[in-house]
Amino acid sequence: MDIEQRRELLAALPPDDKKVIYTSKNGSEISVTRTDELTIKDFSVFLKKPEQEEFSPTFVRLLIDLHIKKISKPDETDSLSKLFESIYEGEDCTALIDSLAGKTFPMQLDSLDVNVVLAQLLMIKQEFNYGPEKRETAYDPARGYLMAYIRWVLSEKNEIDKIVTAAVKEYMPPESFDK
Repeated sequence: MDIEQRRELLAALPPDDKKVIYTSKNGSEISVTRTDELTIKDFSVFLKKPEQEEFSPTFVRLLIDLHIKKISKPDETDSLSKLFESIYEGEDCTALIDSLAGKTFPMQLDSLDVNVVLAQLLMIKQEFNYGPEKRETAYDPARGYLMAYIRWVLSEKNEIDKIVTAAVKEYMPPESFDK
């Protein structure tokens, strides 16, 4: 499902309704619940891994996982960058996941297909909560904020500590990662 189709699906989700969005081959399940917490259409994302408690992953988890993948297999950094640029551009997650066949990383928190779906959902969440007539953002589209952090993580600049600290404190990523 591309980003526009997924956005429409999430916008139509009734308040407090929970919907499973994706189930990975290893049984990890990503679901969403519409909360209307920050703005109308706001939703929470949940991840349920086999034999573990369900939790709500944040974009900080995604950033850390991408960093772990980058350092565990540095020769895949360019392909990771292209993959997440494709998500940002709105491409179909199913097609992107199909293109990942056989891509593995020696170290990771979540599988790459889970990262793909989480990234798309978290980008949509930013668009529902930030932008014109919502909470202010310097990014257009609003998902550019998360994408700038992803670019920063996948670059060779700075340590993950600095990036995560900036993300948690809601600082703007350096302008050089806007595009």
